[in-house]
Amino acid sequence: MDYTMNIQNSIDYIEENLREKIKVSDVAKHSHFSQFYFHRLFHAVVGEPMMEYVRKRRLSEAAVELAKTDKKVTDIALAYQFSSLESFTRAFKKIYGMTPREYRNNQRNIVLYKKRIVLEANSKLPVPAGAAIRMAA
Repeated sequence: MDYTMNIQNSIDYIEENLREKIKVSDVAKHSHFSQFYFHRLFHAVVGEPMMEYVRKRRLSEAAVELAKTDKKVTDIALAYQFSSLESFTRAFKKIYGMTPREYRNNQRNIVLYKKRIVLEANSKLPVPAGAAIRMAA
């Protein structure tokens, strides 16, 4: 059975709640899976554990805010559920190779971690009305 739609729905849920506390158990419940099975399924489909995905997405969104706003780094860190400026700085430097302040001051280009789309082009999604369907001969 193909669960990519369920995992995509869980990714959408995560994206809507990046600024909130997110637990694997909550997302698993939202996806109607046991926590154990959801954790394994998410990792298999996405290629990394759910909380690693959440951490990378939070850091990426924080990087956008650092570049586009004048908010304090501490406020951005806390908004994205980091427990302290120190933990945020460590995580940011591990992923991007520089501190949040260095990034903001130098505006260097970094590769942001984009939202994952796990649905395949040939998935069994409904065809929009008026769309042409080409049948094999």
